[in-house]
Amino acid sequence: MVASFDKAIPPGQEGNVTLRVDTKHKRGKIKESAIIFSNDPQNPKTRIFVEGFVKNYITVEPGVKIKIQGYYGDKIEKELTIASIEENPLKITDITSTIEDKITCQLKKKDEKTYSLKLKTLPSGIKEDFRGKLTLKTNSNNKPALELFVSGKLLKEVKASPQYLYFGIINTSEEIDPKSLTRIVILSSVRKGNLDVKKIESKLDWISTEIDTEKKGETHQVVITLEKDKLPKGKFRERLTVHAEYNKRPVKYIVIIEGNVI
Repeated sequence: MVASFDKAIPPGQEGNVTLRVDTKHKRGKIKESAIIFSNDPQNPKTRIFVEGFVKNYITVEPGVKIKIQGYYGDKIEKELTIASIEENPLKITDITSTIEDKITCQLKKKDEKTYSLKLKTLPSGIKEDFRGKLTLKTNSNNKPALELFVSGKLLKEVKASPQYLYFGIINTSEEIDPKSLTRIVILSSVRKGNLDVKKIESKLDWISTEIDTEKKGETHQVVITLEKDKLPKGKFRERLTVHAEYNKRPVKYIVIIEGNVI
């Protein structure tokens, strides 16, 4: 959005203000505003608005931003409808992709002004997060290139709860209940599968860890304990890395521990 004066305005005189809105990647109802500052003592600033409805020469339903998400190996398919609101028939002559190694495209003409576009993950399914763009070349003079933005999200098959542990204020000059220096993180599989916690990575000698298997293959407890006699004075915020395998694929989680030793 740009607000500009059509010319320099001498003091005491009136002038015109132009409010321009960039409608690229916008559609439907829009409303934008800008503030005009002046030396008017009664109204030193005034807000102006521009409202409208942006029609695309070529529409994409459900939208130009496509989200693909699933668990490791899931085969996912999305279908889009591409239609022209112009008088002439629509022709899509080419499709270029920055994510050919993640998805395939299948274009089908439905009528003179409408196409369907199917996006599919590769036969091996989704394996990682990704982002990319598809560019459709058309015969429209107003919209010769139509851009579609695709993002892929790999859902986690293992959850860790909690991933933040707060130990509060620890007064080492007083008697401390050993239980107050221990916290537990539960790792569990979201879907049925084999979960195996390998190790907890920490370079600090005042943190001890233990892996306790509750239900083999599905749930594990990670027990984190602070060693009272080794605790350094002052505030601490440390990161522990939990290394695990789910169905023989490596996964890891970061656990934050925080507190204040006095």
